[in-house]
Amino acid sequence: MFWRRFLFGAAVLCALLALCGCSVEKMSTLPELAKPYLGMYECKELKIGGKDFSENFEKIVLELDYGGGFTLFYRDKTGGEGGYSGDYHADPEGEKITFSAKTGLRTSSYTFPMKNGKIVVDYNFHGKLLHAVFSAP
Repeated sequence: MFWRRFLFGAAVLCALLALCGCSVEKMSTLPELAKPYLGMYECKELKIGGKDFSENFEKIVLELDYGGGFTLFYRDKTGGEGGYSGDYHADPEGEKITFSAKTGLRTSSYTFPMKNGKIVVDYNFHGKLLHAVFSAP
């Protein structure tokens, strides 16, 4: 009885795949489905123009969610809090990540490398190099 149900279910699945025109080549890869880069990242290093600014902050956290959204949250030593949010896209190989955020009517996008579970941000911030490293806690 079980085998009949199993075979019937497998036949229905094969028929649906054949009818929808899906092919195995066009299906997502395992890393695209599993998204191993998801989760929370803490800022472990923050420098602007070579000067260390990490001691000015109690917490800087970057969260990547499954739906393609990101949230950057910070709390400074005086208790001030803030954050940014937007969308992200990681390449299938997990070597680059692009963050996009709206500012008014304009959307800005920046791409940064991902290395060994870390996101390395190098950005020109008012003429000075902002260097930040985010990694899992």
